[in-house]
Parts: sequence; structure tokens; C-alpha cells
Amino acid sequence: MEQQCKLLLYLDSRRYLHDMKTNCVDFLEQLTDKTICKFPPLRFLLEVDIMDLLDVFPEVGELLIREPNKVQNMCNDILYACLQAIDLEIKNRIEYAQVAVTLRLKGVPRLFKSNPHQYNGLVTIDGLLISYSKPESYVYHSVWSCPEECEGSEVILHYIPKHPPKCFVCKSVLFENSGLRRCGEQVTATFKLPDQLLLKRFHITDDLFPKLELGLRYILHVVVTKKNTIVWSLEKVIPLPAPITSPIPKDVEDLFKACKGIPWKFIYCLASSIGVNICPLNCFMHLKINLLLSLTSIKANAITGASIVHVLAGGFDTRYVAEIMAEAAKLADRHVILGTVNSLASTALISSSGGVCMLPLPLHIYHQKQVSSLLSAIETGDINTGTGQAKLKSAVWAQGMDFKKMILFNVASVFGNVCRGDCGEYYDEIVDFMMQQAVEPVGIGKEEIQALKDVAKYIDLVAGIEVDLDDATENLLRSYFLAARKENTRSVSVGSMSALIAICLTSARLCRRKVANIDDAVFAIWLHVSGSPEPRFAPEEYLQTPADVRKLQKIINSFKDWLEQFTSTLL
Repeated sequence: MEQQCKLLLYLDSRRYLHDMKTNCVDFLEQLTDKTICKFPPLRFLLEVDIMDLLDVFPEVGELLIREPNKVQNMCNDILYACLQAIDLEIKNRIEYAQVAVTLRLKGVPRLFKSNPHQYNGLVTIDGLLISYSKPESYVYHSVWSCPEECEGSEVILHYIPKHPPKCFVCKSVLFENSGLRRCGEQVTATFKLPDQLLLKRFHITDDLFPKLELGLRYILHVVVTKKNTIVWSLEKVIPLPAPITSPIPKDVEDLFKACKGIPWKFIYCLASSIGVNICPLNCFMHLKINLLLSLTSIKANAITGASIVHVLAGGFDTRYVAEIMAEAAKLADRHVILGTVNSLASTALISSSGGVCMLPLPLHIYHQKQVSSLLSAIETGDINTGTGQAKLKSAVWAQGMDFKKMILFNVASVFGNVCRGDCGEYYDEIVDFMMQQAVEPVGIGKEEIQALKDVAKYIDLVAGIEVDLDDATENLLRSYFLAARKENTRSVSVGSMSALIAICLTSARLCRRKVANIDDAVFAIWLHVSGSPEPRFAPEEYLQTPADVRKLQKIINSFKDWLEQFTSTLL
């Protein structure tokens, strides 16, 4: 009784009690002699802030977390008491079962952990929304009457029982007045829970399912009973940018100072830590750099809405490109590998929201419908699920051998940017690397693992930086795009411009700058020219990836001289 009084005081102090009385008055004023015989339900939606309740009355807040059904019954008692306190005679004809409070929670602390083998109290579930069904009806108010017409034998239930109840007077089996049934709508939502292979399905009622959006993380507050799981409320998980005062990993900070913030030096060195046990250090650097930029763009898209950099690697079908992609995908929050059979592209894209959807096999091996769905999602930014559309929130990593043999010949134009995969130029280095690994096998050491952790942490720190283009950078990108289109329209599609801008902005973001400069534009153009089909615009010696950063600086300087002549722009 003491806790119920405290709950009553809390509802009164937060004006909930006043809203209950107003709702009861409106309900009674609408009743007539004809409608009251139909036992109409009275529902009140009560949204409680748990943190506020714990601050005012900690005992009641803890009781709500520990025994939510008990607090639910207290709220029903309070609502019925408000109804009985109104000075109208018709109130006496309203039964207790007709009154119910729909309790919704917000600000639920995540300090407690529920035992998955013993669900007691309020249970918190964190999951990624994969899909939800079309709305279907459910019964929340049913009236059962006695066939012998016993007086006062009507039974009001908030569900359809498995076996009909019996009359408490004559013990006859009651029948349902189907005309008095009240129904709502609900959807069956499918969630992917972390560290669990099997999906979980929950019924989301009509006042909650408008909040659902495919591909987003939600915190569900549920009450588990013997027969079903009831979702009381759900909250959307919104990623926030890291504070400015967040410490940067020491090795990354030292590397940034040593490279003096120059993008091609710093990003080149960061990307070299990917796949160190798969291939030599300076091999496939174009691919590694594009993967690092893509990982950064994914996090930036979740926080600031920045454009996502997709990766399409062109070259021969070897295992190295797929293994490097798989190694880099571990740095993302989640990644999904699309199979060739029994796999829907839309499901894979939604499941990988906030991460990477990877195609380890060449594109021409996949079914045409899968490739079409992927290209449509990349081009439009929307995923067609059959029941609706969802926003694309993941990066697509793919590789292809010969685009001319594919039915979708414009696949490269959809991605916008093609990075250089395995074209056979690292054959000698890879053979020596494999021989050395065969003689002296070297596993993944602590330093390599720590380096990848530092890169992942650094990406999280810089993802929230919003970057703009200055006029000089924009003019350089535009001049290169127009000149390249005149040179070869097939290798430089319309989508290449958006890819160039996205890479340029991501490069500045990795260097912790809010404005992209000429160096970022030169770096983006260098990556674009390197991935162009042969014969490429620039001389081959300007597109190499040496193991020495000093040699890389000389290559970029020579590339700048060529770019000035190609675009007729002074850098």
C-alpha cells in the first residue's frame, strides 16, 4: 500500500493523474444506455520515465524493474479509482475489467543484466531490426456471456483464451459476443541479437510499430511470461560522435605527427596494417586504402549522414582480394557475407546495416537477381524488401574479373569508383612471401592485433567530424572529372563524381580536418586513376605503391605535375 501511495504521488506530481481524470470524464460523457451495454473498454497510455521515477521514488522504480506486472496492476487500480471519483451515476455500471493502463517506458537504465535462463522482471534486449510483417489484428478486449443468461455473469478478458471460461453461477460454458470484440493491430518484427545465430521474433503493437525502421538497432523492454513475451516499449539506438577530448591511440597519434597530416602518407600507413599476414606489406595497397576509407564512411554515415564509399575491386579471381576484404571487415561493427544460393540480397543488406555486406566471389558467379538488387540499392540508396523500402546503411564490397562478359555491363558506373585488385603485378612478391611463410610460419602477434584495434578506435573517434569542400578543392575535382570524361567516358561514369567527393571528404575526416583541401582531392584522384582500366590516364610509374613512404612522396609529386597538365590547373 505504501508503494502504491508513492506511485500515486508521482503520477500526481507529473500531471499524469490529471490526464487520467480527463480521459475518464471524456469516456463517461460519451456513454449512453445503448453503448454501455456493449462493455466498452477504457484505455490510457501511460509513458513513464524510469530514471525520473528512480530519482523521485527509488523504491517504486526498483519495483517496476523487478515486478513490472505488479506496477501495472497498481496503475489499473489508480485509473479505476479516478473513474469512480467522477460525479456521474453511469460510472457504477463500469466494471473493473473494462479499465486498463497501457504502460510504456523510457529512459530505462542499462545497468542491470538479465539472466537469459531465468527471465525475472523487466528484461532488456538489444537487437537489429531485420524485417517486420504486414499489420495483423489481435484481440485486446473480449466479452463472454452465459447461455442461461445468468445475471452479472459476463466475463471480460483482454485476450482470447484457449478454453472458454465457465459461468460462476450455473457453471455453463460461456460464449463470446463477437460483436463486442475490440481488436488492434500488431506486426511480427524479426531482430538479430548480438552473439546469437538464431533470429528472435516479437509482436509489436499498434502504438509502437510506427517507430520501427529496418536496419536500425533497438533496445526492447519486454516482460517474459510462461507462454509469451510482451514488448512494453522500445527505444531506438542513436550513435553519437565521440567527445573532442577523447584520447587518440598513442601509436596513431605518433604516426599522424610523423606524416605531418598529409593524407596519402597517413592513410597509406594506416591501411598497411590490414592483412599483414595475407600478403606482403606493399601489395594491394590501393585495395587496402579503399577499404579503410569505406570503413570510415560507414561510421560517418551512421553519425553525420555522410555518403558511403562502396568498394569494387577489379582484377583476376584470386584468394588474396577476398581474404583482405574479410580481414578488413572485422573492423566494422558487423559484416555479412552474401552467398550464391538461398540468400536474398535485401536481407543481407539490411542485416549488415552499419557495417559491410561482402561478396567474396566474383560478381558474375552470383545470380542476376542478387546483383540487380545490390546495384539498385547502391544507385537509389533504398532497399526493396517486398513489403516496403529501407534505407541503405551498409557498404558493399565486391570484386569482378571481366565486366564485359556480364549482362550488367554498367556495374562499375554504379559503384562510381573501381579500385585495383589482383592484376598480377605482385606475383614475385607473393611467391617469396609464401615461401617464407612455408619455411617460417608466422602467426598473428599481439602487435598486429593491437594495431588493428587502434585503427578501429581511431575510426570511431573521427567518424563524427563533419567535413566541407573549399572552392579550390571543388574546382580541382570538377576539372579532373570533365577532362577524364573527354578522355574516356566509359571508364569515368557520372557516378564517379560523387565517389570522388565522398573519398575526398573521408580523407579529410581521417586527417581530423573539417575542410577538405587540395591534398585530399589529389589523393582521391590518384586512387581513381589507379583503379581505372588499362590503359590508364597517367603513366604507370606514377601509380605504384612502394613500401617506402619517401618513395611514395616522390610518386605523388610526379603525379601532381601530370595532373596539372591534364586538368590545366595550377596546384
